[in-house]
Amino acid sequence: MTMRILKIVALVSLLISAGTGCFNKNFIKPSQTEIDEYIANNPDLPELDKACIYDGRFEVGMQLETVRFLLGEPKEVEIIQQPWAKQEKWVYKAGNQKIFYMEDNGVVGIEEL
Repeated sequence: MTMRILKIVALVSLLISAGTGCFNKNFIKPSQTEIDEYIANNPDLPELDKACIYDGRFEVGMQLETVRFLLGEPKEVEIIQQPWAKQEKWVYKAGNQKIFYMEDNGVVGIEEL
């Protein structure tokens, strides 16, 4: 009975973290000097982006330039025409595969495979 509860708690935790679109597995954080320089050169950077850069994480709502700063150029870019807007699907394959869905200069979805 206790093992079943632990499995359920682990599954719920996994689903919650996947639902927030926030992850940092296999992420190599830039040096403090690179971070300070990027933030100094981008004074209008949203607080969400600054927090993600400092914490070494990714979240829905980040700007695409912040993703580019943290991970470089994507290995693949695919244009997806949704009924409401055009999206870009950015695929990164370092470590686990990371996929970012971009719309209007921001991240609207994140997957890790």
